[in-house]
Amino acid sequence: MRVNKGKAEIIILLFVVSVLVLLPIQMVKAQTATVSVSPQNNPVTVGQTLSINIEISNIQNLYGVDITLNWDTSMLKLDSNQSFVGVSNGVLNSPVLVVQDTASQASGQYHLVATSEAPAGPFSGSGTVATLIFTVTNTGQSTLTLNPQLASYAAPGSGETSQFINANVVNGNVVATSSSTSPSGSQTPSSSPSKTPSSSSSASSSPSATSSTPPKSLAFPVLLAIIVVVVVVLVTLAVVFSRKRTKKTTS
Repeated sequence: MRVNKGKAEIIILLFVVSVLVLLPIQMVKAQTATVSVSPQNNPVTVGQTLSINIEISNIQNLYGVDITLNWDTSMLKLDSNQSFVGVSNGVLNSPVLVVQDTASQASGQYHLVATSEAPAGPFSGSGTVATLIFTVTNTGQSTLTLNPQLASYAAPGSGETSQFINANVVNGNVVATSSSTSPSGSQTPSSSPSKTPSSSSSASSSPSATSSTPPKSLAFPVLLAIIVVVVVVLVTLAVVFSRKRTKKTTS
């Protein structure tokens, strides 16, 4: 069976365009980092102990973190907090400088600032940043709000500077009821994972790469730009093929 040359060109063109469109989409998905509260949804009762993890997943080239977590002090009382930077199953490669690792029940905020130091390389993958243990003291609802700033690695002597790493943020939610009106099936979250905390060091300021708010995620604008480029390429190729066929017809 013979295939018309013009149709064959169109089929090849459509195949190339599909590859150009789908490949960038998959790359954007694969490169999207996430900073999240885990578990995300927490139905609890007054008097219950609640374990909350701050986690980073699918990160690439991480070298510094500046993360805060806020909660409602009228219903949650912080019992303990533990960071996992520079340790197995945590984040950041050793040696690590912990600039700040503090928690205030008065303000309802946990704040961690840490960075790897030479000769450590960048961290890529997933891990637990910190675990906080709360006691539920009152009924109500509290959002566990994250404000993460992540800094990338810049090789010494390369002339490069550390850049912000864009990441999706997943906050948590706690709904507390009295024991007599607790949601069915509500269970006490598991206790904090057994890990060795990193040693905390004092310093006067946070790393320069985590001193301001990072820009919003660029995943959608980048994807849109790629699609526009693909459309332009498609139109250009279509015009070229059309001109070739016109010249052959008139010759």
